[in-house]
This record gives sequence, structure tokens and C-alpha cells, in this order.
Amino acid sequence: MKIRIHNKWRNRDQPRSLEDNAAALAYAAWQIALTAAKNIHAADFHYSDDHQRTAVIGEYLYFLVHVADRIAHAGLDPDDRQRFITGMARETGRHYQRNLEDLFGRGDYTSRFLDSLNERAAAYAHTRYGSDGPGYQMRRVLGELIQQVMGMDQTNRWVIQQVMDLDAPEAARHLAQAVENLFGTAKLDLTRTGNAVVGPD
Repeated sequence: MKIRIHNKWRNRDQPRSLEDNAAALAYAAWQIALTAAKNIHAADFHYSDDHQRTAVIGEYLYFLVHVADRIAHAGLDPDDRQRFITGMARETGRHYQRNLEDLFGRGDYTSRFLDSLNERAAAYAHTRYGSDGPGYQMRRVLGELIQQVMGMDQTNRWVIQQVMDLDAPEAARHLAQAVENLFGTAKLDLTRTGNAVVGPD
């Protein structure tokens, strides 16, 4: 997945709040999700319409917010972690809202986004995320969710393998790199993922 994202503060010596970093990471997650959705099309899978495409983008956003939460679990106390993930979720939902309004007109897309985000958190809760990134079960959950969106016709029936083997690990790697770049000078060690392992793989 070739991608260039803005994931560094221009003035790296200036202190940043949790909310500042959450907003910046939300924008990075949006860029990563867009690229992942485009990569599916580039791999010769087919979107029937913009509803299907934005549903895939949404699934990647839910996945990436969850990855960020696993990383934050290793580096923040519970209150700060809650503030950080709440801020990231809110800002990610704002990007989702704005872009769906551009495509489909006015509507409350944010509420649907946040409801789905909570549902996906439950789906990912007992999967593994460690220093090597998302484990097999976490990647499989994402792959199955995207397979449901894309369907099982002759063109899209193997999209789960594309997601599990290639796109999900790359998306998570880019998100973790963004965390490291954004938070590295904020005196927040959010790059330690060894403690953020939940469940067998």
C-alpha cells in the first residue's frame, strides 16, 4: 500500500494536547482508510456504487480506531486513554460525516458511524494485537466484514484474502507509524504494544 500521509507536527518541540494528537491521528486514519479502499479496487475487485465504497472506508476506520485504542492501552492511563480515543472517534466521525454529505446529501452520518464503531469494538475485543501488529483473528474479523460489504460474486469472492494478507497489516502499520511520529515528541510512549495483547490468536 503506497501512501503518503501527514503524520508529523511541523514544530516537533511544541507540546501538543491529547486532543490535538487525537485529531491529527484521525486525519491520518482517514487517509489510510481511503488508500486501503482504493487499493481494493486496484487489485481488480469491484465496487458497485459509492455506498459500497464508503462502507468499506467505514470498516477500515473502525479497525484503525480500534488499533489506536490498543496502542493507547499500552501507553496511557485509563482516563487519558478514554479522552484520546473519544477525541479520535469524534474527529474520525467528522471526516466521515463531511465526505458522505458531499456524496449523498445532508444526513446524520456521524451517529451511525459512532454506533457502528461501538459494535465493531465488541467484535474486535477478544482478538490479538501485539508488537507485530494485528493478529490473525483481528485481520479475519476485518476481512469478513469487508467480504460482507463486497459480496460473494465471482469478482469479489476472494477480497477477504486481499484484506487479511495485505491491506489490513499495511493499514495497521501505517497507523502505528503515525502514532510514533505524532506522539514521539509529546512525551507519551504510545508505541509500546507488547502489553496490548488480548486473547489467543
